[in-house]
Amino acid sequence: MVQQNRRERKKEETRGRILKAAFKLFVQNGFESTTIDQIADEADIGKGTFYNYFSSKEAALNGFIDELTVQRGQRIWADILELPDTRQRLVKSYQSITSWSGQYPDLIRVYALQLVNEAMEEDEEDRPNNNDLYFAEIIKMGQEAGDIRDDIDVVQLVRYLNAIFLIQVCKWLQGGAGSGFQESVTQGVDFFLIGALST
Repeated sequence: MVQQNRRERKKEETRGRILKAAFKLFVQNGFESTTIDQIADEADIGKGTFYNYFSSKEAALNGFIDELTVQRGQRIWADILELPDTRQRLVKSYQSITSWSGQYPDLIRVYALQLVNEAMEEDEEDRPNNNDLYFAEIIKMGQEAGDIRDDIDVVQLVRYLNAIFLIQVCKWLQGGAGSGFQESVTQGVDFFLIGALST
């Protein structure tokens, strides 16, 4: 048991090192100019080890953003629970999660394209990521409180929310990725809630 925990810890440490190295190089060199060899060197691992954790550098970027979502979500979760309704919970969550995005529009563009590509692929497993699980909890709270309709499955509601968020990201990027991302995301939350009002 102790050995398994040690092995799991080591795997998490290696994964974290890869994500940190990848993000550093993406910012420093640009996403397109960064190679998997460079990421492996920066993380002090072999190229094969990189592929044990991620299938591509796009997957590493997705992993980094997913981890960031978890960290930011955990930091504000106690505050989220204190908020009186789903709208305020969603807006606060998106504001926290996306507050760093304006600094890295090129990486957000790659991330958005990857999300579109994933949505186009048929994946029988279709496992939710940490971002999906986080927002599923908020939607469940809304259903229990009666301000989100409960005749649609939580997983499907998260998919709708993700689709609206992706549209808002694309609009922001098309507009030159200026300072209006927070407002754009808030508009997306309001649009989602119009279709998710309790019946």
